[in-house]
Amino acid sequence: MKWFPFIGFLILILTGCQKEKISFSTEADDIFYLDNQGASMKIMVQGNTLSKNYILFVHGGPGSNSELFNTDYISSHLENKYACVYWDQRNAGASQGGSNGCRMHLSQYADDLKKVIQLLKYRYGADISVFLLGHSFGGLVTSAFLTTGDNQDMVKAWICVDGSHNYPLNDTLTHDKLLNAGQQQIALNSNVGKWSEIVQYCKNHNGNFSLDESNQLGSYGEEAESLFPEVNKFDLLGQVEKYAISQDYPLTSMAVNYLYSSNSSLNSELATANFSPLMNKIHIPVVLFWGRYDFICPVGLAYDIMDRTASNDKKIVFFEHSGHNCIFQEEEKFCSELSSFIDLHP
Repeated sequence: MKWFPFIGFLILILTGCQKEKISFSTEADDIFYLDNQGASMKIMVQGNTLSKNYILFVHGGPGSNSELFNTDYISSHLENKYACVYWDQRNAGASQGGSNGCRMHLSQYADDLKKVIQLLKYRYGADISVFLLGHSFGGLVTSAFLTTGDNQDMVKAWICVDGSHNYPLNDTLTHDKLLNAGQQQIALNSNVGKWSEIVQYCKNHNGNFSLDESNQLGSYGEEAESLFPEVNKFDLLGQVEKYAISQDYPLTSMAVNYLYSSNSSLNSELATANFSPLMNKIHIPVVLFWGRYDFICPVGLAYDIMDRTASNDKKIVFFEHSGHNCIFQEEEKFCSELSSFIDLHP
């Protein structure tokens, strides 16, 4: 009986990969699926698999997709040096399977992530270095993974990009940043109508935020960064339109998965998710990439991580013309800083 878990794991690994698509080259282009707990999750590996350095993108959402990271600029400035791993989480992007509503919990996402890394090391070698990059909601997924058991020993470093690890703190920081910025902008006679609406909402809702209030704060946060002319604009729909045809986006699957995830019970769990007390478990290198004008996941979250992690190798890199998407809003600086960090941690 003791062999059954091991045999089950081997079956998972063997059925989750397609060995004929393992590429060791500077221009790898592999697509395969990981089957785990009712979900069949798409994984795309592109770039320099000979480098032994793999950047694993953990996208936002819930219900977004990894295709967004696979831009022309990233292809030209990261994939030429490293292998980039684009993983669609369960009920996201091109991933398949049932609705899996009963399995949509952060612990399950963390387990999925662990299986992704195990699969990568099975396919490409146990000696590869995995750099774990979590953006937005991906910050919560990577936090759940890194603070569970000895999972962090599976990766080389944690790269948190405008990510959340403590949702109640996140809501408070978003509320306070909106209120303070709004009052300042009104005093400057800038976008008075919109800022007055935001400030009044913050004054009327000032603590113990419900899920609806949290969602509204997030929506205002998205609007707020667009009100500053110094912030480089990022058009999500434009991004999808640009790459949908050339990269053959599975638009129907993406839309269905996004709508389901956005309305799932997972969001109620996220509203109380708090990994701050567990941050002291993290001892691997940590780099935090943060937009100065991020109202959705304000920079106070980065300071909390800096204060709490046990790593002796940690820093914040600020992006002065970015909001919540510095990967796209300052892509040149993002790729340069990321490359420098990886090269310092071979």
